[in-house]
Amino acid sequence: MLMILKCLLITDAATAKVLTGFIETTGTLSLQAHTAAVEDALPEIEKSMPDIILLGVEQYYLLKNAVAGREKTPVFICLVPEDYASDLPSSPVLAIGVAQLSYELFLHTINRAIVQLLNPANLVQNRGESWFFIKSEYRMVKVNFEDILFCEGLKDYTQIYTSKKSKPIITLQNLKTFLDRLPPAGFVRIHRSYIVALNHIESISKKEVEIGEKVIPIGNSYRNNLLDIVKLYS
Repeated sequence: MLMILKCLLITDAATAKVLTGFIETTGTLSLQAHTAAVEDALPEIEKSMPDIILLGVEQYYLLKNAVAGREKTPVFICLVPEDYASDLPSSPVLAIGVAQLSYELFLHTINRAIVQLLNPANLVQNRGESWFFIKSEYRMVKVNFEDILFCEGLKDYTQIYTSKKSKPIITLQNLKTFLDRLPPAGFVRIHRSYIVALNHIESISKKEVEIGEKVIPIGNSYRNNLLDIVKLYS
């Protein structure tokens, strides 16, 4: 999680402006959409369920039933004023005070959300399966998620390196599009040209990740987020 986690904001414009800046600063996050009302957020949820939803307490109580029972459910982060503490939803909902809103507090809360997303009970892999099909040349190739070592983006296509094949599988999707197909808790983008599988990383240094005999560079803008994920397992 670099995992790219999609965030949906349901809040007023002023708070959304601050949070949008925080999201843009954090390499693991992308802004899916901002709305001011729950009813406007529902089409975004139908289109693509976000990983994290930041919203007010009232909006949470309106929205929670709309996502309950779905195959993939988001982590909720409630934006609360100081005088609302007694009415906060119970765990596992997270909360962040808007009066003392800072990037440090925001990032701390996001890291707690990542811990929830990494919980095996919350992992979702392609409608509950552990594999998917990739169109490569004139064939549909079945690939197990657990076999993927790393992926390399080259212009408008991606090379998928697996433990089962000596040569990469090539698909005509750019790296960002391909990343959206992978389980977010299992894969990390560490460079503009590379995605790696967390379970196949053998070592991490300041500038490189080692997977088997392959040494993969870590991009400067991805380093801190990768280290945050490493800390979760340390």
